Amino acid sequence: MVVCYLSLPITHYSLLITHYSLLITHHSSLITHYSLLITHHSLLITHHSLLITHYSFQIIRQLF
Repeated sequence: MVVCYLSLPITHYSLLITHYSLLITHHSSLITHYSLLITHHSLLITHHSLLITHYSFQIIRQLF
């Protein structure tokens, strides 16, 4: 009986710790996800700007 009363709070706190640990992992994963999305879009923008520069030089070369 006493063991049961002692084990319940221990289990409760253990589950709470697991819960918060999973929350932290979840938020950390979300942050990583959005960070990768931002990097992806930033690379796309760089890629497009390099393409624009490339074609601009092609047009200038043909003009002169």
